[in-house]
Amino acid sequence: MKIVLAQSILIASLLFIGLQVGAVTPTSRKINVDKTDGLVRIDKDGAYIYEDTRTAKNQASHLRIGMANQPELTIDINGFVYNFEDFYGTASAMSIGYDYEYFFTESNGKLGGQIGVSVQYSSGNGRLVQNPPAESTPSVEKFSFATIPLFLGGVYRFEYSNKQWLAPYVAGGAALVGLAEKREDSKSISATGGVGFYGTAGALLNVSIFDRETSLTLDSEYGIGNLWINLEFKYINVSAETFDYQNAFVQGGMSFDF
Repeated sequence: MKIVLAQSILIASLLFIGLQVGAVTPTSRKINVDKTDGLVRIDKDGAYIYEDTRTAKNQASHLRIGMANQPELTIDINGFVYNFEDFYGTASAMSIGYDYEYFFTESNGKLGGQIGVSVQYSSGNGRLVQNPPAESTPSVEKFSFATIPLFLGGVYRFEYSNKQWLAPYVAGGAALVGLAEKREDSKSISATGGVGFYGTAGALLNVSIFDRETSLTLDSEYGIGNLWINLEFKYINVSAETFDYQNAFVQGGMSFDF
């Protein structure tokens, strides 16, 4: 009888000590709920933890800004060949670009189509074209020159998970480059264009993985998936009847999937 009583007291003591330890250092506890509810556990502060589920995103927008080389542009005027730097110098210029992408499949990376536009602006002086470029003198009038490439092609993103922190990508296709020039003392605008090709290589850095709550809020309330910092290199080549155009862009900015 004494042995049974001693055993009962020992068991009760151990249970009491266990309860006290649990009360002093509470931890998160798992709960049994319907899987469709999404609730996984409740932490020690009473916060409800849900599964990190997101809806699939098959579209993306990219806004970029950066520096571009002045175009390697040659124009034949009255039998004389003029280069872009004869009018506008050789300094780099700011460029602004936007791309929209639609992905057809995500089974093995993201494969889709891309459409975009970029704008580059320069200013300089005209030239008296009755003489060869080396002998021509700059005009007093200022000229403004805009390069507007339009892009239509395909894109492949090396992304295999919604939580992937780095996603390289490549893109390429057709480029329609528009050139527009305006003299400061004239209202008319001279414009021309040509079709060529472009190629792009870049990478996306996922900033959404650093703030889970904000990421889930953007997804549930605004339909925005991952937010990215982008950086890319783009090359364009156009050979038209009236001009030849080559240029390279380095741009960076923000991207988001939706």
